[in-house]
Amino acid sequence: MSSSESELDRVVPEEWSVTDDDEALAALVNMIVVLADNKFFLGRRFSEWLSGGPSLESAVALAAIAQEELGHARALYPLLEEMPVVDVPGSLQRGAERERKYCMTALSEPWEWWADVVAALILVDPAMTVLFRALEESRYDDLRQRAARVPSEELFHRKYADGRVRDLARTDQGRETLQRRIDVMLPEVLMWFGPSDEPGVAALKSQGLVKLDNNELREAFRSDVFPILEENGLRVGVDDFAWDRWNSLQRRLG
Repeated sequence: MSSSESELDRVVPEEWSVTDDDEALAALVNMIVVLADNKFFLGRRFSEWLSGGPSLESAVALAAIAQEELGHARALYPLLEEMPVVDVPGSLQRGAERERKYCMTALSEPWEWWADVVAALILVDPAMTVLFRALEESRYDDLRQRAARVPSEELFHRKYADGRVRDLARTDQGRETLQRRIDVMLPEVLMWFGPSDEPGVAALKSQGLVKLDNNELREAFRSDVFPILEENGLRVGVDDFAWDRWNSLQRRLG
């Protein structure tokens, strides 16, 4: 996660001993707000589709997923208040509390199609789970404890996502519609993990705050998600990344 664009004034209390590396500290703050904002807006976008799903059963399940995503965000935001820096981004309750948002562009506006919901379920949600798994051994106790709870709660999300992918892919029209949404979301999701040798993530890994670097996170995501997409006749090739359009602070395409 990026520290190059942030201007964090450090105020270090005696009890803070997670890191004495300014770059790692800035990257840690950025990682927490990025995870929290993406969880917040993912839950919000899901909640907007509770009456637009294909069935009542689907809507009930999606409501539960939306609540859990918002719960993950609410668990993360208080960590920002613990950071030994001033002017950290505040938590979101309604989504308009601050101008700068740290979420993917795929989550920044309401979705038009059910296929957007399914694409986010199988791409965005698993991407964040990969990062949470890489935090399960973090030496930052409060973050590790929160991260450790997420993957088990995500098991239902993933089962639901796999089922919705299969539902859409059963017909040519459904598969083609889902493919168009995947083509839009997938490049940004893969870029979300960051470029190779990103200094902030390298500092986090060296400090024992995260287990995997950017390329390892991206490969873990590919190994987890690509098989289910390919099994359903969906293409997953991404030939190039538009790093010239990448906002490393907000972790999104600009």
